[in-house]
Amino acid sequence: MLKIPKLHKYPLWVLLVLIATVFPICAWAQLADFGFSGRPPVEKLSAKGYLSLDKVQPGSQFQIAVVIEIAEGWHVNANPAGEGLIATEVLLPNLPDVTFGEVVYPIGDVLDIASIGVAPVYHDTITIGIQADLLQNAPIQPMTLALQLQYQACNDEQCLLPETLPVNIPLDVVGIEDTVQRINEAIFATVAFGEPPNTNGEGSLARALSGGQVWLAFLLVFAGGILTSLTPCVYPLIPITVSIFGANESASFLKSLLLSIVYVLGIVVTYSILGVAVASTGAVFGQIMANPWVVGFISLILVTLGLSMFGVFEIRLPYAVQNRLNTVGGTGFTGAFAMGTVAGVIAAPCTGPALAVVLTYIATTGSLFLGFWLMFTYALGMGLLFIGIGTFSGLLSALPRSGGWMYVMENIFGIAIITMALYFLKDVFTPLQDFLQNSLPFFAIAGSFVLVGLWLSKLTQRFRGIPRLTQLRKACGILLAVLGAYMFVGGIQQPAGPQLNWVYDETAGLETAKHEGKLVMLDFYASWCAACKELDHETYADPAVAAKLADYVNVKLDFTRSSETTKVLTEKYQIPGLPVVIFMDAQGNILKRISGFVDAKKMLNILEEIESK
Repeated sequence: MLKIPKLHKYPLWVLLVLIATVFPICAWAQLADFGFSGRPPVEKLSAKGYLSLDKVQPGSQFQIAVVIEIAEGWHVNANPAGEGLIATEVLLPNLPDVTFGEVVYPIGDVLDIASIGVAPVYHDTITIGIQADLLQNAPIQPMTLALQLQYQACNDEQCLLPETLPVNIPLDVVGIEDTVQRINEAIFATVAFGEPPNTNGEGSLARALSGGQVWLAFLLVFAGGILTSLTPCVYPLIPITVSIFGANESASFLKSLLLSIVYVLGIVVTYSILGVAVASTGAVFGQIMANPWVVGFISLILVTLGLSMFGVFEIRLPYAVQNRLNTVGGTGFTGAFAMGTVAGVIAAPCTGPALAVVLTYIATTGSLFLGFWLMFTYALGMGLLFIGIGTFSGLLSALPRSGGWMYVMENIFGIAIITMALYFLKDVFTPLQDFLQNSLPFFAIAGSFVLVGLWLSKLTQRFRGIPRLTQLRKACGILLAVLGAYMFVGGIQQPAGPQLNWVYDETAGLETAKHEGKLVMLDFYASWCAACKELDHETYADPAVAAKLADYVNVKLDFTRSSETTKVLTEKYQIPGLPVVIFMDAQGNILKRISGFVDAKKMLNILEEIESK
């Protein structure tokens, strides 16, 4: 006979069995959703991070994609979200070696929610894109990007509490000698990235070099050379080029074209050789122009060429000088090539962003073969302007020759060339620099000197064959005209407007910033760097820029001449060319790096971007 236990003796056990049997299973699911159960919650969302490159090199840009899979029947709020809703957002970490730029969220689908009305939501699969920069001084070692995804999952009946999901992405930082490949292109094709944070062309070239797209790198370098030829840095070469080819009366159009090509080849070869040599030694490209012997040699050539334009001597006298002046005067292909090499040295300080990236690439990879041809291409792009100038300068001989027309042209060219000689000498002979001013009275005096000088110079005559007294008058006139022209050319290079309070020592500047808790601007400049002077003259002198930078510790570091200090700073901050401006926080972390000239408007945008971080 089956014996039935007496249930009234075990009331607690009976109650537990009834609860476990009767309580609906869906209640356990609801509790699980809110984290009240020991069971693992049902997964509503998963996220995984992807990179656009398999490896990332210091100083390069890359992109991040966070791919989110949302469970069927669930959705999350879009970004931006509806009023009062919690948006889906990627929270970026604060890393010393990585700066994050644009974050691109997809457009949400509109959903009519009974309790709040119409609201944008995400469902199924979405991709969030992020622009990022790896700083130049980032260590060569693996690192992890610890992102977080903040979201709130909902279905048609309820919304769960907001959650934060970690998204860890491994980042392999390698040297520039390693080959980098683009990956996950199908994923990134779905992200509508706008303009990259770095818009001066340097990032594009760096990505092309690091990504193995050599053909694109050559194209960008060639375009960079063309743009460089349109900057004030190469203006001194224009009168020199015109004078060389314009004085060649017998040259036909075809010969002028060929001579111009040979002249540009001289520039190209100089750039290629000097670029590889200087980058290989880790020096700044333009520092060659800080050597007094180099500047003196170039100035001597220019003065000699200018005096020959005035007719002080003919290129047939004496015999030793004749051979030199025949080449310098551009009467043959050898002379055109020789003057092109000198022009290449004169243009050496024109270190634009594209050239800076190329020099960095050469210096860090040791690939001198590829570096030589990249420099060759850059200089060829810069030389296109001079091919045109040299070709059509030869047509000056076809202008009317009545009176002393050609003598007038030669005298003006001579004044321009000797003015350029003084312009280069000012960087090694400080009195020439110290008396320059950027003011209306100074320019009025300069204009008076030019006008009086031209009147005294007897432009329709040459030195040879005129009386001694006339020669003395002409010499005084030329000196006045050259002085006035130099005052004008040099004066406009001086800054005007508000002046920043500069600190001229890096260590002292960083200590001051740390003590006062201020941001730091490091401005790397040199007296031979035309773009550096443009920054002083146009950007820092702007009242709005000066007002913002008044709250910074502004450090100006002189790279005019090579020294142990400049070598240390070059290695520390990876300075391949000038100008370079680096913004740092009080702890010395680099926030932004600029290569090349930026105008006041762009500088204000950069400062606002830095201060918003």
